[in-house]
Amino acid sequence: MNKDVEIFLLFCWMAFCAIKLIECLIKDFGGKKLILKSAYPKLVKEVLYYCNPIFKQYKIKYYPLYEVSYYESKKKLGCYFSGKKKIVIYVNSHHGTETERIKQIVHTILHEVKHNIQHMTDANFKNYDILSRKLTYQKNPFEIDSNAFADKHLEDCIEYLKQKGVIK
Repeated sequence: MNKDVEIFLLFCWMAFCAIKLIECLIKDFGGKKLILKSAYPKLVKEVLYYCNPIFKQYKIKYYPLYEVSYYESKKKLGCYFSGKKKIVIYVNSHHGTETERIKQIVHTILHEVKHNIQHMTDANFKNYDILSRKLTYQKNPFEIDSNAFADKHLEDCIEYLKQKGVIK
């Protein structure tokens, strides 16, 4: 390959990298900011409404109970109490910009909703604590599944919440 072609290809590669870097910076810093336009209990309620078709798919007739806690837990962003079929979201445990906090809180709600679905549909959910002790929390298959569920539905749920006027 001659020098001119090598220089041209190098230039193209550098231009491509620069464009990708600029796109990432715009996405991270110049992207649309989210603003919460309602109270946290309304946010949780609307995420549950978003999940209604998913509940129906699993033949779950009732939404889980929910509570918004303003306590700043050092260990948890949220939790699911299977005995009460209740989700608790610790809103002050989520940190960062308002956009980051809203996304984290919605992710946490979706994550805990998936635990409710697991509890209602998977007989092995009763082994959740055993699996966490044996495999660790991060490697618990129920945690992996809940995180994947929340990751999958996060952006679509954010759009739904925008349409409902809960966030802007």
